[in-house]
Amino acid sequence: MRSIEVVNLYKSYGKVKALNGLTFSVYPGEIYGLLGPNGAGKTTTLKILVGLLRPDRGTAKICGYDVSINRVEALRLVGYIPENPVCFQNLTVKEFLEFVGALRRLDREKVREAMDYYLSGFELEDKRDELISNLSRGMLQKVLATAAFMVKPKVLILDEPMAGMDPEAQHFFKEEVKKMASQGVAVLISSHILDMVEKFCTRVGIINRGVLIAEGDLEELKVKAESGEEASLEEVFLKLVGE
Repeated sequence: MRSIEVVNLYKSYGKVKALNGLTFSVYPGEIYGLLGPNGAGKTTTLKILVGLLRPDRGTAKICGYDVSINRVEALRLVGYIPENPVCFQNLTVKEFLEFVGALRRLDREKVREAMDYYLSGFELEDKRDELISNLSRGMLQKVLATAAFMVKPKVLILDEPMAGMDPEAQHFFKEEVKKMASQGVAVLISSHILDMVEKFCTRVGIINRGVLIAEGDLEELKVKAESGEEASLEEVFLKLVGE
């Protein structure tokens, strides 16, 4: 069963077509990188998958649930880190994470254990009682990652999730995502850091002007781009998008 299924998605903003028949799937245990130039439709796609936007046409499903029809059922299965983080500024880190746990009806003791584990891993233990409004961008990303991980999702949707994180936090983040994928979680990540995607993702989809133009692992994309065996994902990406 597909964990994420995007079929023939269309979305326009006035006369601008953000998505123009986009179709792709992500399976359990995959780390799928969604790449494309600015304005290609990546963030629009992710926002549709988490119910923040409605498509003009087409379907977006999470574990079989159509997000437009069964939004609550679908989003119970999702952990999400947005590109532009927005949190409750007047809550502390601890209060925010407890609030997320309460929304998901998680056991309080398990929320506390998860909070202890992730705040320690992200080196945020001393920020537990800090107001969200006082956090740097990188620290806020760590808090949102903690919230996304602790709900034990079946699907992770990540939009530039490591923006502002220090190298130690990025390492911890990637190791946790790999661990979750090994347990069957489907991961969809959008990023402009192509060398990270090359090493981290098991499969890549490249979109341009709202359409999927290539998909596969790096070797399959090299064939598609008619690139040499030593070509990097960056070189393959630039050639495919340029064409």
